[in-house]
Formats: sequence, C-alpha cells, structure tokens
Amino acid sequence: MISILRLTICAFIPPEIVGNRTRHRREEKFMVDLKGSSEEKMKTSHYARIFILSLCLLLLGCGSETDNQAAEKTDRPVKIITINDADTLRSHRYPAIIDASELTELSFQVGGKIAELPVKKAQSVSEGDLVSRLDQGDFQSNLASARAVYQNAESEFRRAAQLAERNLIARSALDQKRSQRDVARAELNSAEKALKDSALYAPFSGVIAELPVRRLQTVAAGTKIATIIGTSQMEAVVNLPASIISQVPTRIDPGALVLLEAMPGREIEATYQEANLIADASSQTYSVTFSFMPPEDMVVLPGMNATLMLRSTNSDEAIKKAVMVPLAAVQSDGDEQYVWIIDTDTMTVSRRDIEIEPGIGEMLLVTNGLSKGEQVIGAGGAYLTDGEQVTPWAE
Repeated sequence: MISILRLTICAFIPPEIVGNRTRHRREEKFMVDLKGSSEEKMKTSHYARIFILSLCLLLLGCGSETDNQAAEKTDRPVKIITINDADTLRSHRYPAIIDASELTELSFQVGGKIAELPVKKAQSVSEGDLVSRLDQGDFQSNLASARAVYQNAESEFRRAAQLAERNLIARSALDQKRSQRDVARAELNSAEKALKDSALYAPFSGVIAELPVRRLQTVAAGTKIATIIGTSQMEAVVNLPASIISQVPTRIDPGALVLLEAMPGREIEATYQEANLIADASSQTYSVTFSFMPPEDMVVLPGMNATLMLRSTNSDEAIKKAVMVPLAAVQSDGDEQYVWIIDTDTMTVSRRDIEIEPGIGEMLLVTNGLSKGEQVIGAGGAYLTDGEQVTPWAE
C-alpha cells in the first residue's frame, strides 16, 4: 500500500525536482567520500612526519657517535731514533753472487766408448784422480801399428844412410827414406797422444759439479764429460755503481766481509781480486770480484746468494762531521730528500730538508741539515703531515 502511494506521488512530481534531489544526494555522497579521503591522507602524512623525524634523530645520533670516535682517535705511532755522528769507519753492503775461482769442464780430445766412470756428482776428488777412461782396445792397436811402422821406417832409413855413404844409392833415395821415417814417427806420436787422451784426470782438487754422461756411452771428441769446481778458494762478485767507484781514491779500505745468505751471522774475510772497468750497458755498474777462503765446516757453492760488506775509512774532514741516518728515515719529494724532526715537548713533527752523500746501503750519510742529538722519525714517516702529533711506537 505504501509502495503504491509512493509511486502515485512520484508520478505527480515534476522531473526537474526529482533530478535535483538525485544530484543533491550524489553531491552529499561525494563530500562524505572526500572528507574520509582527506582524513586518511592526513593520517598518512602524520605517520610520514613521525618516520622522517625518527630517521633524522637516528642520523644525528650516528654522527655524534662518529664524532666522538674521531675525537677519541689516538695519535699516530712512529719509531723515533736519535742522530749520532758518522763513524769514520763506514760499512756498505752490496748483494753478491758466489762464483768458483777454479772451474773447468773436462772433455776427451778423441772419441770412443766410455769404459770407466768412477766418479759421481757432488763427489770430492783430489788432483790427479781418474775421472773417466775410454775403451783402450782401438787406441792400443793403433799405437802398436804405428810403432811397428815407425820401427820399419827407421830401419829402412839407417840402411839407406849406409848405402849413401858408399855412394851406392842416390841422395834423393836417402831423402825419401828420411821422409818416410819422419811421417811414421809423427803417426806414432799421434797414436801415443790418443791413448793418453783417452783418460781424464782431475786437474785440481775439488768437487764434481756436473756429470752428464754414463758408462758405456759412446761420445765424440769435445763432448763434456764432467765439470769440476775448486773448493779451496771462492769468489764474491758484486756490481758497484759509478758513484761508489769514483770515491775509491778518497778512501782507505781495510778489507771486506762476505756474509752468506745460508748463514747470515757468519762473517768471512775477503780480499780484492779484480775489477771490470767497462760498465754494463744495461745497469751502468762495474763488476768487482773479491776472493775468500771458505771455512772447512761450510759448504760454499757457485751461484749462492751473499752480501759483501765493504769497510772504508773516510779521510775527508767534512765527511767526518756528518751524521748517519737509516734509509727508512729519509723521505723523497721529487729531487729533494727530507726527514721528519720531532719536538719532544709537544710530540709534533716538522719537515726538514737534508743533503745526502751519494751511496747505497742501509745507512746514509747526511752532510747538511741534521746535527747530533736530534730526534727523527725512523719508521712510519711516509703518511705524516707537518705539525701532526705522534706517539712513540711500542714494540
């Protein structure tokens, strides 16, 4: 009944009124939706502000902690050394290679089959010991044949000489017999030498370093049979720069020491032997040789690494007033050398340029810029800046 009444009323209401009411309802619904959306956006914006504020507080806290850590950072640890006067007796160290004073490669001057090889690698031999011998059969046969030919030629020559004295043969026949005898004698000498050369003996006392052949092997003339090195005297060969060679006339050298890498604490006396006065084209250094006697309780072989320590006395008065600094204490800035001087009161460092005498080694001679008693940074100076505060390094 009520529905019928609503339909009847609506039938008499103009369409414009019905459309206005519908539009009004739609607008109210839109406003309600818009208000709800605005409230939701306000809530989201509020949450975003809270998140951003929390993030800023967190970053400020981290920055404060980093600043505190930077503030609590300790001073840079360095090694501090005190400068002393340069000793008039100086030591220079150079890398050296050990070589043998006596070294020879043995080979047969004739070919043949090796019948005897009584030595082994690394075996000690004395002068005159047999190293190898070829099969003697062919050499002895050749020698016997050559001897028989010579004896016959000698007899023929003597007979011809007797006949020539009686004028029974021509002088030319005698000369022919003489020539035949001389040829036979040369062949006999050659056969004797071949037999002698079929055996090899040690020319000096030493050690068999190489033995590239075996027994019963057939070898040609000139084939290397063994290498012998003498152990009674060895050599240390060093390459010195021109700056060191040029200073030799101004120094008095009392001697040299060889320190083997295998036994660095053992010092062996050495003496100057020879020098090559033509510089190497690539390294521009000069080869200098020192000889020494190996200790009986040490095995010293060619090719070993060693250090040659040269001791020299400076006669220059200016050099005597200089000071010595370790190589690690000297810093370079282009062509300039400097050290870091430390102020013991404030424990700060300052740069000071120095002048260094040309040379190599663990210690360098400073001729200007430093005085005895001053303290410099001996290690750790590569990362320092002027005025930086440091602390002594504790081992």
